[in-house]
Amino acid sequence: MTILAMVLAGLLAALSPLLLARLPEPQSEPDPDMPEKIEYAVLASTPRLGVWLMLPAIALAGIAAATITEPRLLPVWIPIAAATPVLAWVDWKVHLLPYLIVAPLYVVSWLLVGLSAWLLEDPWVLLHALIGNVAVFGGYFVLGLLGPMGYGDIRLSAVIGVALGPLGYLATFYGVFFGLVIGAVVGLVLARGRLGTHTPIAFGPYLLLGAFAALWV
Repeated sequence: MTILAMVLAGLLAALSPLLLARLPEPQSEPDPDMPEKIEYAVLASTPRLGVWLMLPAIALAGIAAATITEPRLLPVWIPIAAATPVLAWVDWKVHLLPYLIVAPLYVVSWLLVGLSAWLLEDPWVLLHALIGNVAVFGGYFVLGLLGPMGYGDIRLSAVIGVALGPLGYLATFYGVFFGLVIGAVVGLVLARGRLGTHTPIAFGPYLLLGAFAALWV
């Protein structure tokens, strides 16, 4: 199961530049506080990008497979592992999390959690996913009202909540906690004293890393 999860995540990640190249550009007005927008097609044309995205996806899928004790809860983590590198790459470069990647990932996550519930013959899996979805999304929505966090990060938090919820309240809590800690530490290092800026931190990568770090708990 571990090898299969790693292979699937790696293949999906290797193909993600093809999807990125075909994404429509956002239609919103340029934000003077944000860096200049690099076109998705330009980002996707980075040499050997598929390979660079494939390697961390394989590693993340391996972490999930090695740490989730119930293998029937693993499927939802495979597309998340595959999407994490490309979302982190885009967010890091342009401070955006493409809606047309995050929204399908959310739908796929629910479908795979439903599959897990069916395989386990346990409808409580769906309830726990719903609780995780609402709790994590709600928490990040409040944080977005209070601080410089983009709505793309808030949308992505719903995906993380769906995946973490079936693993229990402790995993869900630590997924949020680790994401916030990693984001805060890296954000402070990158700010270099420019704490008064209104430019949002590219928080998506840390939100995702926090979720995978929580699997070790």
